Parts: sequence; structure tokens; C-alpha cells
Amino acid sequence: MAHVTSREFDTLIQLLTEQYGLSALHTRLLKANALVSHKRPPRWQPLANQLYQLSAGLRREHPARYAIEMLWQELISGTTEGVEQETFDALAERINECLTEKFEVIPDRQTDLIAALGAYHHTLASVSSADVAYIEILLRASKDVAQFLREHNEEVRAVAAEMEGVKLGDKPEGTQTERP
Repeated sequence: MAHVTSREFDTLIQLLTEQYGLSALHTRLLKANALVSHKRPPRWQPLANQLYQLSAGLRREHPARYAIEMLWQELISGTTEGVEQETFDALAERINECLTEKFEVIPDRQTDLIAALGAYHHTLASVSSADVAYIEILLRASKDVAQFLREHNEEVRAVAAEMEGVKLGDKPEGTQTERP
């Protein structure tokens, strides 16, 4: 799992707050022993700061880390119900084809990796949001792929935007179908 930056962590907590509401999120974090103070912060930002320090940005083994990961997985599983797991597996395989055995980016496959990340981003964003898709990819990525995604974020999002008009399973424009 890649390390997330403080800004990416803030986005993650903001998305969780939008999903569950600040009060409910705070209550669930208390029940998971992720927080010690029962005083609910007035906004998501102080909560994000506290959770970032407790979990060291999801690097430290702490109840806050596990609670955040659990809540995030609930969010993802709830939004991806309409998409078959095989679709995500195939998209992940396209990404893995561009990596070495140590999950490092193969230099001459960078264009393919951008296309594969864009396809994964598009598929996930089509049932959630672009921010959810970006954070989910980062959380699942190896350190090398996460760095690549940060460096090529605009290109990946451009590929995803191009795919907006093409539904899964559709042929791209300009391709011909076979005649019987």
C-alpha cells in the first residue's frame, strides 16, 4: 500500500464525511476506538488532522488506521455494487501488465499504464466520483505506481474523460463491426 500525502488523506476524510456525515463518522470512529475524545470537532478538517496524526497517514498500526480503512472499504463496496468484480479484476490486470514483479513501473510501458489507470479511474468514477476513484487507486497502488499516478494525474484523468462517452463494452469510435 502506498503512503498517502496529508492532502490526499484530507480528501479521504472529506469523502468519508460526505458519505456518512460528520456526526455519524465521529461516532463510528469512537466505537472503533480510533479516537479518545468524545468531543466532536465542528468540521471535517480538525478530525482529519487528528486522524492523520494518530495513524501517521495510514502508515502506523493504530485503531484509527483500521477504522478508516474499514469505512473506506464500506464506501467503495457500497458504490461499486452495480459493477461486476470481474471488470475491476480485468482492469487491475491491465495495470499489472505494465509493472515488474516488484510492482515497479516498466519504463517503456508508461503510455499503456496511463491508459490502464485511466480506464480503472473511469470505471470507478462512473459509479462514484473522480475523487473517490483517485483515492481508491492510490490506496491500492504500490509505492511506485502511486508516485507515477501523482506525476501523471492530469494524463490519467484525460484518458478517463475521453472514455466518458464510451461505455464499457462499446467499441471506440472509428472501429468497424464485422459484417455477417
